[in-house]
Amino acid sequence: MTDQLTMETLEQHHQDNIPRQRRRSSIKPEGSESTTQGLTGPNFRRMSRIEPRASVQYGLAGRRPSQASRRTSVSWTSQGTKHNVIPVRLQNTYRMQPESKEKFNPSSVEKMMKGVLESYLDGEVYEHKMCANLAQNLSDVIKSRVKDLGFPRYKLVCNVLIGENANQALIMTSRCLWNSDTDNFAQAHFSKGKLYAIATVFATYFE
Repeated sequence: MTDQLTMETLEQHHQDNIPRQRRRSSIKPEGSESTTQGLTGPNFRRMSRIEPRASVQYGLAGRRPSQASRRTSVSWTSQGTKHNVIPVRLQNTYRMQPESKEKFNPSSVEKMMKGVLESYLDGEVYEHKMCANLAQNLSDVIKSRVKDLGFPRYKLVCNVLIGENANQALIMTSRCLWNSDTDNFAQAHFSKGKLYAIATVFATYFE
């Protein structure tokens, strides 16, 4: 009798130590017709609030995407697209001198220069401020006209001098170090009334 009471007492003590929520979920009430599997039984347990749960707002991953990482990837893509331009590479022609038709022709250049000086300076009166700007403009015009004549691979230097004509003596000289077979120069003069002009173009072939 003592042993039986002792066993019943231990069994009752074991039942009392089982958590109330576990006993409720493990014991199926009589007359209940639950069709959900896994909600009752010894394997069912309540989901802990401490465990991570999937967020509905940010998808199944449950983690908000980093804006910093997204910005970094976008900026890297834009910079990569900008620097991925393939440079154009041209094959070397190994030409050391111009063709006969591409060689600098002083006679045609001088004819053009005289026409420019006459069209711009005819009827003008010398005035030092006006002539300083006019000399610079004439230099640009003459250099552009020489390029239109078609002398490829030539470096051009144009100089225009405008002064007052007072019956004075004037000597103008120049010296250059170049290849006499390919390089050359052209010069044109204009003088009318109280104004004179000298235009010079130096052409050097770029190998």
